[in-house]
Parts: sequence; structure tokens; C-alpha cells
Amino acid sequence: MTCTQCKLELPVYAVVCPQCGAAVSSGTSTYYSYLPADTPAWPRDPREASGPSLLVNNAAVQTAAAALPVQARPGARPNRWLTAIAVLLLSCLLGAGFTVGLLWVHGYFAPKAPVRSVRIPSQAPAATATATAGTQNSTTNVLPTPSSFKPLSNASSQSLGLTLSLPQDWVEGQLNTSTSGVKTLTLDPPQSLSVPLSLLIVQFPSDANQAFPSAHDLDQFLIQNFAQATSLSNPQALTNTPQTRTVGGQDWSEDDVSFPLNNNQSLHLVTLSVMYKQHYYSLQFYASNDVFDEAMQKYYNPMLDSLHFTA
Repeated sequence: MTCTQCKLELPVYAVVCPQCGAAVSSGTSTYYSYLPADTPAWPRDPREASGPSLLVNNAAVQTAAAALPVQARPGARPNRWLTAIAVLLLSCLLGAGFTVGLLWVHGYFAPKAPVRSVRIPSQAPAATATATAGTQNSTTNVLPTPSSFKPLSNASSQSLGLTLSLPQDWVEGQLNTSTSGVKTLTLDPPQSLSVPLSLLIVQFPSDANQAFPSAHDLDQFLIQNFAQATSLSNPQALTNTPQTRTVGGQDWSEDDVSFPLNNNQSLHLVTLSVMYKQHYYSLQFYASNDVFDEAMQKYYNPMLDSLHFTA
């Protein structure tokens, strides 16, 4: 077959001449088909797919499909299931988020306090003199008197926003920061002193006030955490102790408890907390009851008196 315009040889299935663009008449060419005789002709050229007759047929098909019941439409059932599953997952996510929010508001996701180890003596240390004050036995001249005091390291002071002086032979631990933003620093006596003594400084992140409505609530949380970390039980609240203490020009909430130990001894734990510039600060220190008054006089009171906020 040749083009009627430019006489270019064309294949038998050509519809348009590729050289001059003239339409090619099908002439007498015939095509054999296995389809029934009344089957509509399949378009041989993709351009025929956009012809008016096919558009009319497509519109008719769309109209007929729209008239069908919903359950008879192709693909309606899978889409319905996908929508139902999406709504179910979304409702589960929203419910879980609401539940987590309630738990956080009620303090179930409060920042965790650090785990501490306590050196508990098997027996009371020997004393050169003993005095009785109230219901507690106060042993004197058991603890060495500090020769001098030294300040916290600059790195710890800048990170915590406070300054404090500790006995010269005491050891400043490493400042730790948890993933939730809780900063902790421990101050411990030398290992040679076989008496349970330690002071912990804690700075909580600014959002901790959502978990702890008051400094007293934070004290109770830290006391419970101390009991779990040290495996001590049966804490007894001490009522003959002050409920507040002024440290660094701020009034701190104070909670004192006593844990029973072996050989009729007990551990006196003091927990102080205060809100300062949107941050909770806590101090926690302890000593066995037989040397508690001496430890307060020689170690803890001087350290508390030297604390000042810098931030």
C-alpha cells in the first residue's frame, strides 16, 4: 500500500502517512477476527480512543454504573473496609494519646530519681563520748572534723546554677543528666569513713511541676524512691523535725523519716525540695541516728549554709 500524496510505501496497518501526514484510506484491506461478527470493532489507532463515539459509550457506561446499587459497584467493598480500618486505627491512636496525657497530668510519668547505694554499718561505731538528746542517741567525737571546705567544681556549679562548699576530703561525684533532663550530683565522704553519709543534689526539668503539685509531693516521691533503691522498709515519719528550712535564701519543704537498721540502729533521712525559677531543686542526705546530730553540725549544716543560687 502506498500513500496517495507522496507515494511512500506504507504498511498495511498504516492510518496516517509518517512522511506527509496524509490520511490513508483502508481501501479493500480486511482483517480476520476470531470475535463474533456483531462485536464492535477494536480501535486500531490510539487516537481513535478519543473519538466521539467512544466518549459517548464511556458516558453511557458511567451513567449505568452510577445507577447500580452501592454493593454492586466494582471496588466499593474494598474501599469501605479500608475506610473502616483507618477510622478504627485513628480512634485507637486518639484514645491512647488521651490516656497518656491523663497519666502524665496525674504524675504517673514523673521523672525518676537516681538509684543510690547506702553503706550501712553492721554495728555502731565506737565513740569517745556519748550524749542523749530527746529520743535520739547523739554520739559525739566519732566523725572527724573537716580541716577546711572546698567549692564545687565550676562545671557542676554552672550546670546546676548554684554554688556549695563541701569538706576538703569529701569526693564530688560525676554530674549526671538523664534522658528526661534530671541532673544529679552526689557528695560522699572518703571510703575510710565507715559511716553511712552522703548528700545528693537534684535539679529537675521545668516540666516536672506538672507531675509534682508541691515540693512536699516531690519529697514523698524521693523518699519512696530511696526506699526502693536501698531495699529499706518501714519508714517512720519524724514529727519532731522542722517542716521547712531556709537554704540559699529560699524556704525549702523538709521531710524527715527514719528507717530501722540492724543492732537497734536507724537511718535518719532528710529530704528538702524547693521551686526556684521554674525548676524543682532537691537535697537529700542521711546519717545513722547515733551520729546524725554530729553529722549535721560538722558536715551538713555548713554545706547547707554555703549553698547559693547563681542562675
